[in-house]
Amino acid sequence: MTSSEQSAKRTASARLRSTLRNATTSLTVRCLLIVLAYILAMAGLLHVTNQLANEELKRTSPYIEMFDDGSTMMQTDDFRQMGSQVSRPSALLVFDGEGKLLFSTSRNVAQKITAKELPLIAGDEDDGSAYVMLDRTDAQGRTVHEINLCKPEPTPDGYAISVKSTCTYLSDGTIVGGDLFGDKARLTEREMSLLQGVYSRRMMIAKHNYKNEKGQRRILVLLSPTESGKDFRAAVDRSNAYRIAAVPIAVALTVLAIAVLARVVRKSTRPLDRAIDARRSGVGNAPDPSSMPVELRHTYEDFLGLMAELDQAQDDKRRMIADISHDLKTPLSVIRGYAQAFEDGHVPQENAEKYLHAIAAKADLACELIDSLQFLAKTDHPSYQATLENRDLCEDLRLMLIDKQPDIEQAGGTLVVELPERPIRARADVELLRRAVSNVIDNAYKHNPRGVTIRVACAPTRDGALVSIADDGQGVPTDIREHAFEPFVTSNTARSAGKGTGLGLAVASTCMQVQGGTISFAERPEAPYSTEVLMTLPPAQKD
Repeated sequence: MTSSEQSAKRTASARLRSTLRNATTSLTVRCLLIVLAYILAMAGLLHVTNQLANEELKRTSPYIEMFDDGSTMMQTDDFRQMGSQVSRPSALLVFDGEGKLLFSTSRNVAQKITAKELPLIAGDEDDGSAYVMLDRTDAQGRTVHEINLCKPEPTPDGYAISVKSTCTYLSDGTIVGGDLFGDKARLTEREMSLLQGVYSRRMMIAKHNYKNEKGQRRILVLLSPTESGKDFRAAVDRSNAYRIAAVPIAVALTVLAIAVLARVVRKSTRPLDRAIDARRSGVGNAPDPSSMPVELRHTYEDFLGLMAELDQAQDDKRRMIADISHDLKTPLSVIRGYAQAFEDGHVPQENAEKYLHAIAAKADLACELIDSLQFLAKTDHPSYQATLENRDLCEDLRLMLIDKQPDIEQAGGTLVVELPERPIRARADVELLRRAVSNVIDNAYKHNPRGVTIRVACAPTRDGALVSIADDGQGVPTDIREHAFEPFVTSNTARSAGKGTGLGLAVASTCMQVQGGTISFAERPEAPYSTEVLMTLPPAQKD
């Protein structure tokens, strides 16, 4: 076996083990097994109940109409199945068309009924005819028994009963008329009993002629005990008692299945409950996701992810509070110190203007910080919506850059504008765009040495428009670049005074997001620039 085949075999084996492991931990599989067990239990209960109830009914007198000519057991000569329909003391015998015994549930009865007696047994014949018994009194006052072999014949109006043959005999068996039995002059007591459907004092007898699927004639003879209506009703009551007794068992099985299902579901969610408890109390570790059912594993992993995000949010909140405290305390401390110096009269006259300038600068920095925080809080609210319009970005950027050029030049920088003459239309909130562009430009000249060159360009894209702001300054360190658009991120790890609030790019990122745009650093800025910020905006809507 080659190495690739061995690797494929190991992979298939690993997949099989994974599938089996998932199946054993699957909540769906467990519930299906419980439901299947419940269905099997209910089916078994129903089967047993019907068996017991039918056995009770079988102990009563079976009747010849129980056997349907079209049933599979009779068409295929399934004598064993036919015999299962009766129970002792009843008996079932099956003869062929020649009178040969094919099957019997009672050897004793089979020995007592001969082929010659078959025509005398009450029932139907192979042509559909049947014996009809009548009792009457003749002119001499004697009781006369009349047997008519009748057959239904089709007529234009339906069916009519025609008498094929008849026989009249007295109570002692003497035949006084008719040709049903040919030249026979007398009937024996047994023959008279068979004609009347009586086998013995306690047993009745009947026959039925039919043909199987091969067209072979069969004669079915049924012996059943003579029972009163009271006995039959008692048997029916016993049969119904089994079915009634099955009701509380079925209810108990249903309650048990529901309880087991509830227990399985509760057990399946316990790892999630333990994770919530661990999160709430801060004690213990969250369970491993592999201990969860497959169906809940994704939800559990989402929960763990949410908890991680909440932890990160809490850490960010604590860091933000610490940064805000630090960034507000620094300018306020300067303002307070200089103000206290003025109050105590310790400020030389020649330094007064310098101190006042420092107080104003620190107050501006504190106001800028508060304004940025207020803006972030406002735009983070779910009800905040940007005022989006179809704008000509080139025209808007020209107006913005006219306002920013004096600040850039005062910082010793150079502004390069590369905007096409043709309009570039996009969907934007002009005030949010102005703030984003201003913050990125401010970040470029405030955090670079004097003499920095800042280039602003704009171009259409397939998905809207692209605004590029690049500078040839010292660049953004890689560790800062990854988090530059988060609040309070600066290149000054000591967060000393005069290095900004660390909110400029975070505000710019928020401005772009609420407009449906993006902001990011270009991986490879165009030469000779070291840093390039790319801002995208969605396309303008059709008027």
